[in-house]
Amino acid sequence: MLYWYKDLMIDDKLKKKAAKHVQRVERYYRALPKSRIFSDKKRVWERIIGKKIPWKEYYVITRASNPNDLFDVMGTRQWIFRHYARNDIYVIGLYSSKDGALDSLKEVLITGYTEDPEYSPSQIYGKKDKYADYKLLFTADRE
Repeated sequence: MLYWYKDLMIDDKLKKKAAKHVQRVERYYRALPKSRIFSDKKRVWERIIGKKIPWKEYYVITRASNPNDLFDVMGTRQWIFRHYARNDIYVIGLYSSKDGALDSLKEVLITGYTEDPEYSPSQIYGKKDKYADYKLLFTADRE
């Protein structure tokens, strides 16, 4: 399942239509395998994997899957593999480029450690009650 942080960090480019981009990422995550995998009209990667690779790639900052790491930065095109469908993914930030995601992550860590030397990002971004489904995330903005 895909969970979104309530104070989602988002790229300036994507802020105007944030709900649309989040919905698109959700659709990429939930893409189902196609029924006719070995059709002649499909590309090679569609025949092997069975899913259509998304045209637009987003980069997300997520909670680390490894307890020794702080965060994961990954592209949404990776989510066509079944491994990600089995795991819960907690999204903290959404960006249009990898450099933008890494820069904002660096900024968050630098400001956190300069304000408090005992800053622990895993405790701040690790609580499950600060995450919601994308439908709940954007209905509060409309009211």
